[in-house]
Amino acid sequence: MSDERHEVTTRRDQSRPVSGFLGKSVHVWGCGGLGSWIAEFVARAGVARITLCDPGVISGGLLVRQNYAEGDVGHTKAEALAVRVQDIRDDLSVEVAGGAIPESFTDCLAADIIIDATVSNAITQVLDVLAAQSERKAIIAQVATDAATGTLGLLNVCTPGSSLPPSTLDDMAGLAIKADADLEAFHKLWQEPEDGAELIPTRGCSVPTFHGSAADLAAVAAVLTSLLGKHMQSATTPSGTHVISLPHAANSRPHVFLPLGAA
Repeated sequence: MSDERHEVTTRRDQSRPVSGFLGKSVHVWGCGGLGSWIAEFVARAGVARITLCDPGVISGGLLVRQNYAEGDVGHTKAEALAVRVQDIRDDLSVEVAGGAIPESFTDCLAADIIIDATVSNAITQVLDVLAAQSERKAIIAQVATDAATGTLGLLNVCTPGSSLPPSTLDDMAGLAIKADADLEAFHKLWQEPEDGAELIPTRGCSVPTFHGSAADLAAVAAVLTSLLGKHMQSATTPSGTHVISLPHAANSRPHVFLPLGAA
């Protein structure tokens, strides 16, 4: 029996940034290396509703760094993650989208936040369209890590009414960061293919060239979730780009924030 009455239950995270998620409706698009951990963190933070999108099928090799178990192999990521977060909180409303994104744009616009962890250019184009809708309520956030180590993190945040779409915000942040020699460790997050290169994995791409542990990715996801929680707590927090690094990442600063349009 679970006794979770307010009279006898005290949340221990009320003073923490993740309290910004309490009671909110959250979409997580992409349930891989970052998204699978973020979905669990926001579920534990008390979101009221979570929509999960990822038709990818779980294989045994993903268990090294993604938030799944042996019994999940063969199931889609969204379906397996839905079971996991429902096991954490039986009062949580969980919806699984059949494809990479929900079919209903109305539902997307009405959510409190959309967290895109797909690192997909096609999904970014969809988010650009959503961001331009005057009736948008949702904060749009995009998260990523670096393919080489999985120790760097990127968080782009577009609040309702932002003047720039997600793709432009990302492009401008990349230009600003690559122009700053002190931020050289983060340049790889906007790495361009070298001449003659046949394959340059995208941010956090789950190809054989990707390196990173569950500990790395869960830590990056946790920091990005907390930073995003601060945006959820205050409507006055500006849109912009966060880059972060874990303590064992080489030659990098722990956190830098570029407000919207900063150059």
